Amino acid sequence: MIFDEITVEPAREADAHRLGELVFAMESELWPDDELDVREFRSTAEDILTDDGSRYWAYLARSHGELLGLITLAEKKAIYAGGRFGEIVEFYVVPSGRCAGVGKCLLQHAVLKGQEMDWPYLEVGAPHQPAWKTTLSFYLNNEFREIGPRLEREI
Repeated sequence: MIFDEITVEPAREADAHRLGELVFAMESELWPDDELDVREFRSTAEDILTDDGSRYWAYLARSHGELLGLITLAEKKAIYAGGRFGEIVEFYVVPSGRCAGVGKCLLQHAVLKGQEMDWPYLEVGAPHQPAWKTTLSFYLNNEFREIGPRLEREI
């Protein structure tokens, strides 16, 4: 599908439920065997979007009112990074928007935010390979370089 006009705007409190639903859709694709509750994602999105003190930004892509995707960013700090840097925390494009420039528009917006914040770079964790090799290819084709996998441990 081709979208003639893609707009990217900051998510507002009124967008919290839709933002939560998009992250739910992303997590459902990544972890199809997990029992996820969309209500928890909506509630968490609302909590995060109303937290004025957080260093978290969410952007939504639309075309003629149709919600096509999201990208969320968080500011991190690390000694290896020389201080502050940006992390892409969540990044999802609905299936109908993939390969249609939606992801590239969202990523360009993230880069602009990074420049505004004076971050030296953005980090992102790609989903497990090789199942999501197209996602890794997307990042590599958009000037990212591999620095190794990122893992998590529940605590």
